[in-house]
Amino acid sequence: DNLQNSDGTRTLASDSGTAWSWGTGAPSGMVIEQFYTPCDGSAITVQSGTYTVGNVSAAQEGTTSHADITGSTISYTPPTGTQTVIYNFDFQFCFTDSNVISHFSFFIDSDEVTYARFEIGCWDSDRIAGIYNFRWGINIGGSASTNTGRLASWTSAKTLKMTFREYSSSYEMKLHTTEHWDGGATNQFHIPRIGITALA
Repeated sequence: DNLQNSDGTRTLASDSGTAWSWGTGAPSGMVIEQFYTPCDGSAITVQSGTYTVGNVSAAQEGTTSHADITGSTISYTPPTGTQTVIYNFDFQFCFTDSNVISHFSFFIDSDEVTYARFEIGCWDSDRIAGIYNFRWGINIGGSASTNTGRLASWTSAKTLKMTFREYSSSYEMKLHTTEHWDGGATNQFHIPRIGITALA
């Protein structure tokens, strides 16, 4: 059962009659809160607050310097009792040149999570396009690590985001668009999605 308290919080009652507040004393691994939405500027309200996502309406061309991926930025504070936050960002990528290499990074505030680095690429004129689903689990508690993104604690808003850059101007890529559609060469905008899951 899901019981509304006078202070606006909710209490769950298990089959055994044990009660707990969202995130406080909840079973390990339980989803405390979750959202997943197109990056259309929506304001999403969950237990920990209201979060406004980016509004993406156009393709993004890569450069030879790291730039924030449009739609990937969110400032988030998990509920009390959260042990893991899962960040989710889905985006379309597409070739601009015949050969493509791009490098991607994930940040928590100003700290890059170095073990999250990845690349998308192809060469020898093997053009590439598709949708990439990036997911990263941020564990809370213990010794902080910028390698894995583990945080000793998380009690105030932290900015999560992704960046990307091209290997060089001869290996160009663009995001949030196709290169072809329905048997022709008409590019189609593809809106990215962002999501957060907080686990007890």
